[in-house]
Amino acid sequence: MTAPQHHHDTLRWGVLGATSYIATHLMPAIAATDGCALSAVASRPERAAAAAELGRRFGATVHRDYAALLADPGIDAVYIPLPNTGHVEWTLRALAAGKHVLVEKPMAMDEDGCARIEKAAEAASRTVMEAFMYRFHPQQRRAADILASGEIGELRLVRASFAFRIESGSDNIRLDPALGGGATWDVGCYAVDAPLLFFGQAPERVRARFSSRPGLAVDTSAVATMDFGQGRSAVVDYSIDYGPRAAYELQGTHGTVMVRNAWAMDAEDGVVTVLTQDGVREETVPAADHYRLQVDAFARAVRDGVPAPMSLSDSRRTARVGSALVASAAAGGAAVETSDDAPEPR
Repeated sequence: MTAPQHHHDTLRWGVLGATSYIATHLMPAIAATDGCALSAVASRPERAAAAAELGRRFGATVHRDYAALLADPGIDAVYIPLPNTGHVEWTLRALAAGKHVLVEKPMAMDEDGCARIEKAAEAASRTVMEAFMYRFHPQQRRAADILASGEIGELRLVRASFAFRIESGSDNIRLDPALGGGATWDVGCYAVDAPLLFFGQAPERVRARFSSRPGLAVDTSAVATMDFGQGRSAVVDYSIDYGPRAAYELQGTHGTVMVRNAWAMDAEDGVVTVLTQDGVREETVPAADHYRLQVDAFARAVRDGVPAPMSLSDSRRTARVGSALVASAAAGGAAVETSDDAPEPR
C-alpha cells in the first residue's frame, strides 16, 4: 500500500455500536482529532435511543443498523467495538464495503480469523488496525526508549498484570461465553501484548492456568508464563475478579523499568520508575489521551498509505498466543508451542 487511499481532506468515520464506553472514550477521540469527523453511528435495535442521543451529541447521522452504515458512501472508516464474536464478520463486511477499519481487540479469537482479515484488507487496499490504545500513550514510548538506551541492560523478563473487576449478574457481555466473553479475550489481550511488544516476537511456548468464579461459564482469572528462549521469559496475570490493575515491569540484566498505570486516562500523568544499582528515579510523562493518539495514528496510516503502527502481523501473533493460552489451560497447564515459525494455520 503506497498510494494514499482516499481523496477527502477529512476521514469520515462511522461507529458500529452505542455503548457508554464508546461514547466516553472513542467518539470524543474521533471528534477531536484533526482531519477526522464522526459522521455516522448505528446500533442494535434495542440501543436505538442511545444511538439517537449520540447522533445528536456529535452531529452524526444515525443508521437503522450496522449494514446500513456500511452501505453509506459518505463513510471512509469504521470503528468496530462489537462483542468479540462479531469482530471478524463485521471487519470483513466493512472491508467488502470499501471501508478502512479500526477494530477493538481482540481482532479475532484465533490466528485464522486474523489471516482472513489480512487477505481481505490486501484485496480491498484498505487499512485495518486492532485497537490497543495503551500502546499509544507516550509512557510506553518512554519505557521502550529507556530499554533501547541500554540503561537496564538486556531484557530478560516482562511481568504484566492487567485486571479490573466485573460483578456477577451485571449483564456485562464479558461474562457471556456465547459472545466470546472471559478474561483471556478481554484484559488478557493487554497482558499478552505487553511482552510481545517489548520482546518484539512471539514466545516459543506458553503455559497457563485459568480459574472461573463460581456460577460463571467463562474464565475469570489467569496466570501464565511465556518462554521466549535464551533465558528470556514473561509472567502475566489477568482477571475480571480483581483490580483495577494495569502495570508492567521490564526486568533487564542491570535494572528494571516499571509502568504502574498503563491505562492512564487523559487527565492522569504517566509515571515510569527506573531502578538500577545507582538508585531509583521516577519520571513523569505528561498526561495524554491515548484514544485520540490511536485515532490520529490510524488516520495518518490511511492518509499516507502506510502500514498501521499496530500491524496485522502483530495481531496474528497476539491471537496465536491467546489461543495457545486457552489450549494450555484446557490441558491442565501443559506447554503449548507458539513461536513465530510455528506451523501456519490451515
